[in-house]
Amino acid sequence: MAAAKPVVINDGIPLSEGNPHTWLVLSGDPPGSIGPRCMVGTLRPEHRGRANSAAAFAAAKLLIEVDETDQPWRSGAYRHEVILPHDADDRLSCPRTLFSDIDAAHVPGGKALLTYVTLTWTPTRLHHGWRVAHRLAADLVEEFSAPALAIQHVPGLVANTATPHCHLLLAPRSLSGIGWGGYVAALNGDRVWPLVRSRFDALLAAM
Repeated sequence: MAAAKPVVINDGIPLSEGNPHTWLVLSGDPPGSIGPRCMVGTLRPEHRGRANSAAAFAAAKLLIEVDETDQPWRSGAYRHEVILPHDADDRLSCPRTLFSDIDAAHVPGGKALLTYVTLTWTPTRLHHGWRVAHRLAADLVEEFSAPALAIQHVPGLVANTATPHCHLLLAPRSLSGIGWGGYVAALNGDRVWPLVRSRFDALLAAM
């Protein structure tokens, strides 16, 4: 069962260039929680003195297997897909293009670079897990006109004991045919966890 409210779950972890979970504050179900877990965070332009990049964070979560300058990115994740708002430019369906564009469009004093979500549970089948995460991402894209990248990781395939999980990386600003718009309040800061947690629970209940 979900916690009544999220707790900060990466407090005290030293900042590390190799660990993107130290580049932002992560909140969610407390460690050791029983059942499906949800974790969220907002990637700010700067965190603990570190300058952040949406593209660098996306590359880390996609498990890019080559130098970031390589084109195209070759992901080591089990599955991934960019989901775009209805009128968005098709070229942004490439993760590298999308998140590089987010960085390029960032304005001085801007609130955030991306919204990060992790959904962790053991589905009956891997495609069931992907369906839940993809549907949640697609619903958020449809409602807020903000593009998203859905990623599925299956640690067991490399003999890791971690539970299968999915990541969602959402732009914090709306996107239309004429370009980037304003920040989406629901996808920034403390509003994210209750929004995502309730939808995650509803989708799991409908499976």
